[in-house]
Amino acid sequence: MPVATFAIPCRNAGVHLRPLLQSLLRQTEPDFVLLLVDDASTDGSAALAREVAGARVTVHRNDPALGIGGNWNRCVELVTTPFFCLAHQDDVYEPRYLERLLAALRARPDAGMAHCRATAVDADGVAFVSPAERYKEHFWQHAPGDDRAAHSARLYRGNFVCCPSVLYRTDAVRATGPFRTDLRFALDWEYWFRLLRAGFGIADVDELLVHYRRHDAAASNLASADRSRFAEELQVLAAARSDGVAAGLLAADVGASPALRNNLLHEAFVDLQAGRRAAVAHKLAFVRDHAPELWRDRYVRTFRCLWRLGAPGRWLLGIGRRLAVRFGLGAA
Repeated sequence: MPVATFAIPCRNAGVHLRPLLQSLLRQTEPDFVLLLVDDASTDGSAALAREVAGARVTVHRNDPALGIGGNWNRCVELVTTPFFCLAHQDDVYEPRYLERLLAALRARPDAGMAHCRATAVDADGVAFVSPAERYKEHFWQHAPGDDRAAHSARLYRGNFVCCPSVLYRTDAVRATGPFRTDLRFALDWEYWFRLLRAGFGIADVDELLVHYRRHDAAASNLASADRSRFAEELQVLAAARSDGVAAGLLAADVGASPALRNNLLHEAFVDLQAGRRAAVAHKLAFVRDHAPELWRDRYVRTFRCLWRLGAPGRWLLGIGRRLAVRFGLGAA
């Protein structure tokens, strides 16, 4: 019986599906199932998968489409191996990915998932490191080991886990339950909190083994513009706070997570640099109206004061961001 499954939840993957499949076929651990779950694509993704992987890939088609969460759950339903990865349709894996993460989960029978370091590539596959990615490096400096409370506290400070880098233990996922289908952008983050509360640990693999794609058409970029991403994050973090305290994984006096603040201020600064001042005001209004704890936060207050000052304000905010990235200020 194969030991693992690469389940690819696919929806109009386009040209990026080919390099993903090629990277999976180069794995040094060959004992895996390759499964494409096509969510009613209209661009020939299934045919491309068969062209690249031949008989090695099994294709299942959803018709009608199930959406992101529904398709992830369909992938899980089709898994018959002890471990699986939800391999995103436009990312690339290093050859030793499966080998190294399987070793981590075998060494940690308490862990429901393992994950590794990841770096971004652009639409053309060229690697780059954004300030946000450099900031996430600070979360790797203190490994919690098998301490679930420490993992929960670290994840509450910021979602530094790259979703396609996760290898799940199938039995743990079956016990934890399905992904939420009402979420589009934070369903992975919400699930990891729930996995910890269900009694399973997380194994960190401190190796760069995944390259995930960032491009202008990404759904997360569009969601940042209309604030739906931040609304989901606020909802997920509020539940993580209350449920984490109830489960004894977070301190009773834990404050608001800085993660939403950091994500929102990062995106607002990008808007400011691009001259999208209305978008900056729109994001700050979201904090004022929906996250009063963060509206009074010192970092938010500083941003509110400086962003209206034109070029001097952008310069000072740029210095502040560089210091935060370098020293992990504000969360990590």
